[in-house]
Amino acid sequence: MPSIESQLQEVTELISLPEIYLKFNQLMDDPSAGNEDFARLVQLDQSLTARLLHVVNSAYFGFAGEITSVSRAINMIGLQQLNIMVLSISAVSAVSSLTFPRDIIDLKSFWRSSLLSATLSREIAQRLGLRPFERFFILGLLHEIGHLVLYATLPALARQTVELTRTQNLTVADAEQQVLGCHYGQIGARLMQHWKLPEEFQLLTEFQPTPARAPQAEVEASLLHIAHAYAHRQIIEPECELDSLIEDEAWEATGLSGVAIDPLLEKALAKCRDLEKVIVT
Repeated sequence: MPSIESQLQEVTELISLPEIYLKFNQLMDDPSAGNEDFARLVQLDQSLTARLLHVVNSAYFGFAGEITSVSRAINMIGLQQLNIMVLSISAVSAVSSLTFPRDIIDLKSFWRSSLLSATLSREIAQRLGLRPFERFFILGLLHEIGHLVLYATLPALARQTVELTRTQNLTVADAEQQVLGCHYGQIGARLMQHWKLPEEFQLLTEFQPTPARAPQAEVEASLLHIAHAYAHRQIIEPECELDSLIEDEAWEATGLSGVAIDPLLEKALAKCRDLEKVIVT
């Protein structure tokens, strides 16, 4: 039997971002490319165009008046924000093609939770002044992507980890480490490396479950850790206690408290409603 490590590696290497994003990324590296070049590329994919315009017209951005063209959308949100949105839509599409056991995961709830993590992470980053804020949207959206690889690849072992969290009062990351020798953050970081996403994304994804162990950027990892916990309670396990999901060190690293997060959560929930129609399919 192939090892757990080799099975996970094999699956991550098979999950590729859509060709449209790869071409988009190439344009981002071309200093001579202008807004019209990006608009022409996006318009080659009708589904991406429709989703992008829906996002730009959502409460997430809150622009006055309807935006009906990709060119105007780019002028309004800028290329960096456009890149984040194209990557978000592409990444969700890439991993959602896997087959998941329904007794472990409800895919719609998973992405709703991830989307709330994304919007809340950005709100917290803005509160803490961690620019650029937009990077935390994609980090929040993809921070748990390693779970999808795990559930699709090793469902029996994934069930064991779920049982361990219930019977031995372990965190999800510790239960996975015990059963698999790695946890979902490390698996997600490996997938991001395959996708050639920034090293910062890989680092923060790896250490989001255990931010106190992060060799650097502990504040950023703690921010994601807190957003994950709030989204998980809101969407996945409403009866769970936040104290069981959030390390004390995460509160200390960010200097935040539940009182500070509550209004940010309300803002994030309001922004999620329109985005769910586009990203959660």
